[in-house]
Amino acid sequence: MNAGGKPFDWDPSGNPAERRLSSVLVELGETDADRISFDDILSALSERSFGALFILFAALNLIPLPPGTSTIFGIPLILLSTQLLIGMENPWFPALLRRKFISIETYRRIVRKLEPLLARFERLAQPRYWPLPQAIMERIISIIVLLLSFLVVLPVPLVNQLPALSIVLLSIGLGEQDGVWLGTGLLVAALAVGFAIGFAASVGFAALHIFG
Repeated sequence: MNAGGKPFDWDPSGNPAERRLSSVLVELGETDADRISFDDILSALSERSFGALFILFAALNLIPLPPGTSTIFGIPLILLSTQLLIGMENPWFPALLRRKFISIETYRRIVRKLEPLLARFERLAQPRYWPLPQAIMERIISIIVLLLSFLVVLPVPLVNQLPALSIVLLSIGLGEQDGVWLGTGLLVAALAVGFAIGFAASVGFAALHIFG
């Protein structure tokens, strides 16, 4: 992790109007190729490091996608948060995953659903009310994101959507040093954990009632 840098800053160019994450994803789809690989996406986001990937994989769980997709997108979140926690400077993914691809039309459909959501968050974020040094906050948030990622992989509506929303808010807050987004993300994280505990308890009671 760069001592003086901000690995969650997805716009180091200093021109957020043109190089926001939402804009980069749209631009990536403006190609004549008939498919796009995971490696293509990673290369486009390389300068943005962990933050953009956290936001991307978490936000994908906030739009309507086929059942089981949350598990696919949740596993990279676990990998990323673990890597950030142990101090890796750059994200790492196995070659097998990097070679995976989807058709360019599928990619464009996903981005069309995702872009308005990301753009709305990006417009509202700004540096304010930051509580602790960046390096300390990065470690704290990486632990929270790691725990939330285990909920994201569960193929259960709301059980995975709330933690995914929390990860998006926490990552944007950390990238912009925005204490308001950070606090909102922590509140959503608490709601996500409470909902997951309540859901698990309900399933347990139902199982006892049926099989007990």
